Amino acid sequence: MADTSKQKAGRKYSVGESGITTLKKDYIVIQDSIMPANGEKLTFPGVPAIGSAHPVYPDLYVLTYDVQEGDGKDKQTLTVTANYGRQETETSGEGESAVTVAVDEWGWDDGTDEKELNSGVDGTPLLNSVGDPFDSVPKVMVPAPVFTKVMKFKARQTGWASAHCKVNGAPVEIGGVEFPTGSLLCTVAEKRIIGSKDWKYQYTVRLRYKSNLVVIEQTDPAVDIGWDVAITDTGMRAIENNEKKLIRMIDKETGKMCQVTTPTLLDGHGQKLGDGHDPYNFRFQAYERATFPAWFYSEPSLQEEGLT
Repeated sequence: MADTSKQKAGRKYSVGESGITTLKKDYIVIQDSIMPANGEKLTFPGVPAIGSAHPVYPDLYVLTYDVQEGDGKDKQTLTVTANYGRQETETSGEGESAVTVAVDEWGWDDGTDEKELNSGVDGTPLLNSVGDPFDSVPKVMVPAPVFTKVMKFKARQTGWASAHCKVNGAPVEIGGVEFPTGSLLCTVAEKRIIGSKDWKYQYTVRLRYKSNLVVIEQTDPAVDIGWDVAITDTGMRAIENNEKKLIRMIDKETGKMCQVTTPTLLDGHGQKLGDGHDPYNFRFQAYERATFPAWFYSEPSLQEEGLT
């Protein structure tokens, strides 16, 4: 026997100035067998598919389902609520290249990340009381909010993979706020939408922001290196007569010249850093840089919701 369903009485809906904004329809689904543990069903016969338009209100689409399983002998009976709502849409491009997008999510979530502390917030070098680097670089937690945009398209999009797992190669403006080069780490997920007549592919773009102020050159102000990595130049060897040799210093206790036994600050050019000079930090790019297309982060118009 195949699963069967019928609509249940008791519709719920919300009305605004522009008409009905949300609507819920309940369906009773009788299964031919009980769902196995961790084997929840995602589609149901006779229940409008996610993404399908309402037969009377074409601006309302099935956005989600709420599913309730019965207890005991009623486990084969499901109550499925189809949640209708309005989708924000935007159009990118012009003429024949215009693409209509349904935007399900746009905005920021909080988050944190860990970074190595090379200098204080004011750029002060992180050194011990005698001006030497600490044995290990301390790590601190910093804010790393995540921007998410979830979109549905009628056809597969191209070019998104070129920005996946890369940072922005140019400043990006999101919601009126500009984020500097290298501060946004991008990931993109593509999913095929099953059972929708209008939408075939879903893309979830996440941009994780990171700020990291570091003094690179001793005389320069602190710069925000974002997802780049800063490493203080230290070592036990220096270049002498075009050769790498262990650094020798006068032992303060014996007064004799001896080889160092712990890393010493270097000047960024292979020489021991002179007394009174701030440390030199190398800057390395940890991720490739790419140009992010505008559809990754553009804010959808509110006109489709009747809010403007």
